[in-house]
Amino acid sequence: MGTLRVGVTGAAPHKDMHAMLSEWAALFGPGPSHGRLMQFVLDADGPPTLEVECDLCESWGFVNDLTAEFHLDPDAAWQPAEGFASRPVTSQDVAFSMNRLRTPNLPHASLLDSVESVEPVSEDVVRFNLRYPDPDLPIKLASPYAVILAPDSLDGVDVRTSGAPGAGPWLYERGRTGQVTLNAWDGHATGTKVERIVFHPASNPQLVTRLLRQGRVDLAQVSELEWLTLQEEGLSSEVVLRSGRGVLFGLNAARPPFDDRDVRRATLLALSPYDVLRQTFSIGSVSTGLPLADGDWAISQAEVDAVFGDPARARSALDAAGLKESITLIVANFGETYVEHGRLLAEQLKDAGLDVTVEVLSRAAYLRRVWEERDFDAFVGPMPPTDTPNAFLLGLVHSDGAFNVTGGTTALDVLIEQQASELDDATRAELAREIQLQMLSEALFFMAASAAERWAFSDRVTGFVPQMPMGGGDLWAEVGIADGGPG
Repeated sequence: MGTLRVGVTGAAPHKDMHAMLSEWAALFGPGPSHGRLMQFVLDADGPPTLEVECDLCESWGFVNDLTAEFHLDPDAAWQPAEGFASRPVTSQDVAFSMNRLRTPNLPHASLLDSVESVEPVSEDVVRFNLRYPDPDLPIKLASPYAVILAPDSLDGVDVRTSGAPGAGPWLYERGRTGQVTLNAWDGHATGTKVERIVFHPASNPQLVTRLLRQGRVDLAQVSELEWLTLQEEGLSSEVVLRSGRGVLFGLNAARPPFDDRDVRRATLLALSPYDVLRQTFSIGSVSTGLPLADGDWAISQAEVDAVFGDPARARSALDAAGLKESITLIVANFGETYVEHGRLLAEQLKDAGLDVTVEVLSRAAYLRRVWEERDFDAFVGPMPPTDTPNAFLLGLVHSDGAFNVTGGTTALDVLIEQQASELDDATRAELAREIQLQMLSEALFFMAASAAERWAFSDRVTGFVPQMPMGGGDLWAEVGIADGGPG
């Protein structure tokens, strides 16, 4: 089976997944050693989604609008540790872990805001009693931070420093140099494709790339500039699109001229966002930005493209609207690429006849002006990370959303509230598609550049699925080594 070698930078702050915000830990650290009730479905041929399936459970379902029950997999078991013998995962373990996760002031307590209580029904059935219907609950339970712990393994243990046994496929080990090793645990029901994964730490991304070129690691995240050279040297790559993260282009419907929907629509018609994306970030996608619960939520790319890329129509519509005001486009300075991305979008607006002034703001000033004071005409910059559909729809799109800075509509609010409590998958998917079409029609904001990462690898690597929902490391169980050598 062999060893997979991955080049990385950074480190986990500690070992307690319930108490940290660290994608590094979720992807390269203790995260992959733990089990959760649910895990993400990884489909190499499909769009990035948040579709889930059982991990430590065997089956699950909503008993009614306010009750969900999970039947545990009889093969789910704990990894042995010093002073702790392996045993089956129980409903008491789940209840303990969920109550620990939602401890006030812990960073992921909000994942269980909808939960009134978690109770064992039997040794292998656990019940979630809800305060309100929450169709996103199974997605939240797949979060890489919603790990299940064994309470009897924690007696006298500081999880932050000592860690805790997991119920996942990997045994976690961290050396003094910061090197993390995941060793395949032979007691896991489904197993892995390699015997171990070694995450080789490097002081900077350039050194990681050098290790990859020298054949000292098999896989690493690289920049687009570095990829140009690596591609010539015969390496392969995949692009990972990150759901719920990226750069938004937004218009303020609370004041002229963008209080006029026709002007907003004309503004989007003036833009060719894919052209600008290719010239700046190079990789990523253009969309409404909505995290998709599964593939049935997706609208076609043609439906997205239809609202862009017609500057002649844009100019005609702006002339018909009698637009006289000049507008200021706020561009968030999160680096040179972000600034250039905003500048090129502004040039497209100018080409369609808009009088545009670009104002580049520091990160702090951008957060204050756009996301706190809502003092802008138009903006382009990073969005607050949103990991679930309802966090996005209720937070950014609904008129009363805490992060809605562009305005909303009654029609959108009604659809959002309907889907927020809809437990039938097909009905909710239909509502989600309608919401996205209305979002495009209202032209309030769109995802101008989704977050994306390029991962390059040698010909030893097989089965790399370019999906990391919520930044989790489920994909490591699927990666293999072609020659099966020791690495």
